[in-house]
Parts: sequence; C-alpha cells; structure tokens
Amino acid sequence: MPEGQLTSTEVNKRVDTCLALRYSAERPMLQREWIAYCHEHYGDKSEQQYHYYWAKASARYTEGWKAKLEGMLDPAMQQLIELLYSEDEKVRQRAIDQIVKYTGNDVEKQEIDITVRQIETQWG
Repeated sequence: MPEGQLTSTEVNKRVDTCLALRYSAERPMLQREWIAYCHEHYGDKSEQQYHYYWAKASARYTEGWKAKLEGMLDPAMQQLIELLYSEDEKVRQRAIDQIVKYTGNDVEKQEIDITVRQIETQWG
C-alpha cells in the first residue's frame, strides 16, 4: 500500500466517528467543526478527504433509516391487508384510505363555495 494511504478499515473507522459525532452526539457536529476535528485528530489528509468522510457518514445514516423504514413497511402492509377483511365496513374503508394514501393516489378534498352570476352581453 502506498505511503499515507489508509486501509478501508481505517477509513470506515473515521466515517463511523463522523457518523457518531453528527447523529449520536448530544449536540450534532457541524461540517466546519468536523473539518477542524479532523485537522486536530488526524491531520494527515486534505480537507477534500475529510469532506468525503462527512458525505459517507451522511449516506450511511440515510441507508440506515431507509432499512429501518422498509423493515416497518412490510408488517404495516400486512396489518392493512388483514384490516381489509374486517367485517366492519368503517374499518375496511379506513384501510383502503390508508393504502390509497401510501401509494400517493389520494385526492385532497376541498370545500368550495361557488357563486354563479348571470353575465349579459349585447351584440352589434
């Protein structure tokens, strides 16, 4: 390995540290604070590399949340399917409404007060 190049384990450790400081700390660290932290604790790479760690931490955080949400989605959908077979018409309708809403096919209902006025025109 070339001198000064980090192993993937070392890079992952830095990304994990960034992740913890950004999302698990009592007061989340800002990006400029992260760069300063890297200079103080590592001091061996460019700011561009420290920004890379920041971006990787953000991607890991997003991936983690997506995985958690996907894990909750399947049981929620199973529950909705069970509710579709309810003998209570109101329960079935609420389940249908939720499915329509989750799929993005819901229509927002608005009450509109329309007043029609007669318009008179004269030709010639």
